[in-house]
Amino acid sequence: MAVKRYSELKASDWRTPATVYLLEGEEPVLQREFLAQLRRALQVEAGSIDVSVLDARETPTTTVSATVQTVPMEAERRLVILSHANRYSPNELQALARLVEQVPPFACMVLLPAPADESEGAKAAWNALTKAVEKHGLVVKLTALTGASLTRRLVAEAHAAGKQLRPEDAEYLHTLVDGVAERALAELEKVLLFVEPRTEISRHDVDMVVSASQQAQVFKLVDAIVARDAPAAMRHLRLMFQSGARAEETALKTLALIARQYRLIWGMRTLIQHGQPIKQPNRVSPEVAQRLPKDPDVLQVLTRQAFLQDKLQRQAERLSWAQLCAAFHALDEADRALKGLRPSVNAAEIMERLIVRLTVDGEPARAHRRQGG
Repeated sequence: MAVKRYSELKASDWRTPATVYLLEGEEPVLQREFLAQLRRALQVEAGSIDVSVLDARETPTTTVSATVQTVPMEAERRLVILSHANRYSPNELQALARLVEQVPPFACMVLLPAPADESEGAKAAWNALTKAVEKHGLVVKLTALTGASLTRRLVAEAHAAGKQLRPEDAEYLHTLVDGVAERALAELEKVLLFVEPRTEISRHDVDMVVSASQQAQVFKLVDAIVARDAPAAMRHLRLMFQSGARAEETALKTLALIARQYRLIWGMRTLIQHGQPIKQPNRVSPEVAQRLPKDPDVLQVLTRQAFLQDKLQRQAERLSWAQLCAAFHALDEADRALKGLRPSVNAAEIMERLIVRLTVDGEPARAHRRQGG
């Protein structure tokens, strides 16, 4: 048949389902949607005896073949879903490619690959399998729901429920869950229930309901620190200590996340200084890329979480190199204190003193000197 994007599938594609599909892309939301729509097209209920879910890591291709060849009992067609299909050896992938050519008309097989580092032999065998699916079935590309596409999806979901969600508030919602579509849609469901019977969703509603990830909470904390807003930074810090975990554990985890954020800011400032294309991380020069911190890799973050590009840029533009160096010095001392290598009171106090050092007067080092550190 061919290769199509999931968004390009039409009613005619569902009226006569193919005998084999290969889903390319790591978007679990769209993967579940595709499988649900396929079950409806095949008129096979979830959990039916005519639905077989197999895992290539524990299922030999001979078993897959036998399952595909089994005549359905309740429906007109049997649905066989094979996850981690690309984890097979090259020989097994070749056998699977032959099976693709022999799927009977009373069956429908769906191949779901998983992320994997493949050998050259496995890549060649997988490419041959893909070509076989293109010839005898359909390769469906699942484009990840991220950035603007996720914002549009959230707005559309709210509209379908009779609610109005502004694009800027939809974007804010998905930044609170690190841009993960699954979590964003789940949190939106909570917001929709919360606002009943109102029809408009406000930023306040999102803040009231959405469970922000630790990264999102730290982003807000660092935003306040960079803005030299000590009261706001303290509020965000104290909210993190309300998680229910031990104070020492929360402090160490929060400190690690703040330090990670500052390393990202350092990397972003390096990119800005050298005039690199922040919106196109793959075009950053190798010479500049070598100067960037490796843990975390800011280029990978900008690629995988594009919604963070503007936020990181704003933070980096507000901090000088001197302020960044002073911040790392303060973070190092807080780390030593939390580990008992410096005199201290308790974990919460150590973190509060850190926030003061990073925010007061806009000069962390000067604030530190006044405290006699």
